[in-house]
Order: sequence, then C-alpha cells, then structure tokens
Amino acid sequence: MNSISVVIPAMNEETTIGDVIAGLKQMIRLELRELLVEIIVVDDHSWDSTAQVATSLGATVVANQYSRGKGNALRYGFERASGDVIVMMDADCSHRPEDLPALLHPLKNGAGMVIGSRILGGSDEYTKLRAFGNIFLTYVFGVLHGRYLSDALNGYKAFRRDIFFAYEYTSSDFEIEIELLANAVRSGHNIVEVPSHERKRAGGIPKSRVVKHGLKFLFRAIKEARKNSYKPSRAITNVG
Repeated sequence: MNSISVVIPAMNEETTIGDVIAGLKQMIRLELRELLVEIIVVDDHSWDSTAQVATSLGATVVANQYSRGKGNALRYGFERASGDVIVMMDADCSHRPEDLPALLHPLKNGAGMVIGSRILGGSDEYTKLRAFGNIFLTYVFGVLHGRYLSDALNGYKAFRRDIFFAYEYTSSDFEIEIELLANAVRSGHNIVEVPSHERKRAGGIPKSRVVKHGLKFLFRAIKEARKNSYKPSRAITNVG
C-alpha cells in the first residue's frame, strides 16, 4: 500500500467541510507522511459554498454528475480515485481523522476492508432508535451473508480498490454501505473492525432518515444475498 484516496461526499456542508479537510491534512503530516494521499471532495449538487471552501483548502473537488444521493456521489468519487486504498468518510465532522491510522493498519497486514465501528468506539449521535436499527440491520447482513459484524452501516470505511473496481455498483443512496460489504465478502477479502468514535454533527442538516434509509439497507442486503453470480463485472486492478 503506497497511496490512499480519501473520498468525501458533501451536500451543503460549507460549515464543516473546512474542518474535515484541515483535520485530515494535519493527520497526514503527523502520521501518514510515508503515503501519497489525495483528498477528493464530491460536491453533491450543493447550492452553498461547499465546493469553494474545499477548493481553497487544496482538496480535489469534483461535481457529482450523477443524480443526487450519497451512493451516487461516492461512486462518482471512487471512479476518480487513484489510490491503492480508498477511504470514505463523512463531511460533517462526525468521523475523526485521528482514527484514520487505525483504519489503515490492518490493510497493511492483508485485510481487504476495515470498518470504524461505533459499537466498539461509541457514538455521540446515536438515539435509541438509530442504535437499534444499526444493530438489527447489521445482524440481518450477517445472517444473509455469513459475515457477522458489529457496525456494518458506518460510513467510515477503508478498502482495497478492487472491491469497487471489480464490480458494477448501482446504489444511489446510503445503501452503498451494504453493496460494498457484500462485494468484499464475494471477493474473499478479510473484513476487520476497529474502534472509532462518532462525534456529533458539527453543523449543517442531517441527510439520513431512520425509516427511509433503514428500509433501503434492508432491501439491498436481501438483493445482494439473492445474487447467484459472484463473477466480477469489471477487470480487477492490481494493488500494492
């Protein structure tokens, strides 16, 4: 692993995106100097100054050319990522840049995907309903796919690029979390979880809705489990 791409989907996050980028850059200087790191902010049809703030801080900013939605924005950003490893994180300051070295460490030892687990690290955002939904849907994923985890739904993940580039992705929203996990399982990659503490959103408006997106997670988990062919639909890109 010589290079990483940090992909951050952002819709109307002008109040937080600057702190996310600044925190990442500080962590790169302190802990990840041996790696080539690119920060890609995907402007997901914002009408505020998200793109301008991110550009002014040196991030690579691309405008999502697909329809609005976290899954579409991530797919657009992943397609433009050059790193051996892709990291996805949120633009609202809920994911801590200081947890990034812990996410990358298992990949150096052969893991294919690493998840920052809020069950292991705690969350300032969890309500009882969100916590129950996460535990339930994570359990359902385990039953359907034979890989039991503590926090399948957290958007703070690091994974080898072939997990994305070897498959055709169709998720338009938050359910891309399930699609990525299912393809990691299909690829035979080892999935590791590390503690990661989720902070409260530092500004802006939450995009996730418990019932709406919970149902999307559930339907995607079932859909992926019903697929009878695990053959990659794209050529696998070699990674270091």
